[in-house]
Amino acid sequence: MKWLSNRYAYPLVIFAILLSTALQVAWLHQLFLAQREQVKIDLEKMAADAAKVCSFMSLVPGHEGNANFKQFFLSPEWTQFKQAYTNMRFNQIGSRFNDQYRGDSTIVDISLRFHNGKLRKKSHNRVSRFDFGEPLYVTQAKDRRDMRRMDSLMKVAIAKIGFRLTAYNAIRDYDHDKITGQLTEEVLRNAAFVSQQYAYNLKFFHTFQLVVPSIDGLVLYRMRYYLISSVMMLLLTGAVFMFILRLMHNQRLYAQARLAFTSNMTHELKTPVATVAIALESIIENKLENDPVTLRKYLDISRSELKRLNLMIDKVLNIEQLDNGQERLRTELFDVQLCLKEVFASMQLQLQNASASLNWHPLEEPCFVSGDPVHLANVFYNLIENAIKYGGKGIVLDISCHMMNGELLISFKDNGPGILVIYQNQIFDRYFRVPAGTADIHNVKGTGLGLNYVKQVVEKHGGRITLHSEPGSGSNFIIYLPAISYEL
Repeated sequence: MKWLSNRYAYPLVIFAILLSTALQVAWLHQLFLAQREQVKIDLEKMAADAAKVCSFMSLVPGHEGNANFKQFFLSPEWTQFKQAYTNMRFNQIGSRFNDQYRGDSTIVDISLRFHNGKLRKKSHNRVSRFDFGEPLYVTQAKDRRDMRRMDSLMKVAIAKIGFRLTAYNAIRDYDHDKITGQLTEEVLRNAAFVSQQYAYNLKFFHTFQLVVPSIDGLVLYRMRYYLISSVMMLLLTGAVFMFILRLMHNQRLYAQARLAFTSNMTHELKTPVATVAIALESIIENKLENDPVTLRKYLDISRSELKRLNLMIDKVLNIEQLDNGQERLRTELFDVQLCLKEVFASMQLQLQNASASLNWHPLEEPCFVSGDPVHLANVFYNLIENAIKYGGKGIVLDISCHMMNGELLISFKDNGPGILVIYQNQIFDRYFRVPAGTADIHNVKGTGLGLNYVKQVVEKHGGRITLHSEPGSGSNFIIYLPAISYEL
């Protein structure tokens, strides 16, 4: 699977994300079209229902207690009949609607009149005649009342949608089928939805049409949960793929780091072993037991190399024990500044060999912490050793202590080459070492374990460590530890 993960992982992930996006877009497009048609159906039904209610309300005065009257004029059968009559556009057809009481019944007369023979051609449109037994101006006033009622019913129905929909009422003259008011035929042609013509009473002076310029907003509003779920699904899919890619990338870096660690560690272990072997071989071949001065020199070299070997082994073991929880801190109350002085004394030889200068800025009062003196001493040793190792000849170290808000700040500042910003978040990762140049080649051999050990120990003490560095301006590692008041 190595060829698949390394060579084709990114193209496959990009292809999968694009394919998922394309499928989601295609599905949403089909859903949009279906929802668009459904919105038109719902708007049509809304206009039809409003017209049905308005027509019934224009007839109901005087018949409020007649259940059969209400049942009939609100029935689908009557609605279909009235709509069919409304949509008729034949020449020279007259109509008459009338209702009257006869005993215990209400009689509604609906009549159509067709002219026989040829009449004068007055109009190519439908001609309706009304006889309601009342003056025409009264009938027209009632028609205007019903028109306002229809407008109110439509506003209520639109408000129930839950979306701010822009809609207009197109009122047409029934006889001539012309729009009255400010709306024009061009507006209707460009509108996204125009309902059928509905009569809102039985006087047939005018018909009503619902006009909606744009329904896309309403369609998207109805699709909002689908859109949100699709976006969330795409984001989740992308996040999962990115997580997998990042995991694969980290695994690859981890594998490379382990290989580099093995190589560097082998070199680090072989160097003191080889040095000791050469020293012992020289002692034997040259019979240095008769030369105490030279023998002492070779023995000191061997002891120093064995000590360095022991420190490297302890470093690896400490990391593993900290990870496994086997290494427990043996905490006690102690003065960090005294611990630092002991570390400085033990590193004098290394400082001299590197021509390094160490400037110590202690506080006048003791700096007590509750911690493990051995592990914290190793932390300080690692930070100073790294500064000497990577800073080069003549490096200057400034180490100081400060108290701030109940915390002890220990600063390890040097004037070395500094660390690029892109590596500062990785510097505490296990096995990570800052590349020299553009390749993963290190000028100084090391294990990549020191700073990881430093961070783990500091965090186990309830503290934290930060890095402030710029290329060419050196580095400043600051340790924050909970301080204990010496007055206690």
